[in-house]
Amino acid sequence: MDSQYAVLGTIVKAVGLKGEVKLLPGYDFWPESLNASGHELVSDGTVCREVSIERYRTKGGTYILRLSDIDSIDKAESLIGLELRISLDGLEEEVRPSRLLPCQLMGFSVLLSDGSCLGTVVDMLIGNSQNCFIVEGGSERYLIPDVGEVVRSVNPDERTMEVNPPQGLLDFKW
Repeated sequence: MDSQYAVLGTIVKAVGLKGEVKLLPGYDFWPESLNASGHELVSDGTVCREVSIERYRTKGGTYILRLSDIDSIDKAESLIGLELRISLDGLEEEVRPSRLLPCQLMGFSVLLSDGSCLGTVVDMLIGNSQNCFIVEGGSERYLIPDVGEVVRSVNPDERTMEVNPPQGLLDFKW
């Protein structure tokens, strides 16, 4: 089975003269991931380099990272635009995410309460107050809010989620 990766965010800026960088967290980010090992910087899915996070601090909604072997502003600036990712395989228990990440939900089958298949999760919209799954079924795409009243259960072993959409929700197509 192929490794599954969480894209933690994007390097958006060099900070200071000694090579720190600013990470804008992405959908799959969870703070404990910064304490793990095995981070990679990638561009368009291609690994540019492996890095270790030596230390980090928060700044507003971003994180300032000190990465291994990045010791100058020039080296830090060369990383702008790269994504920081980590393999979810083999993570130590203390750094594992406490919830399923958006990257782990892609490809889940979405079942209605009657057992019929609505489609497959192909993407997510991440919002301030709630997230929505983009579910593709046949030639249709549906927006399913990620709220307890609609998403009744998620079964990671079977890669399924059961939804009970209110009347009219499935009339809105994406």
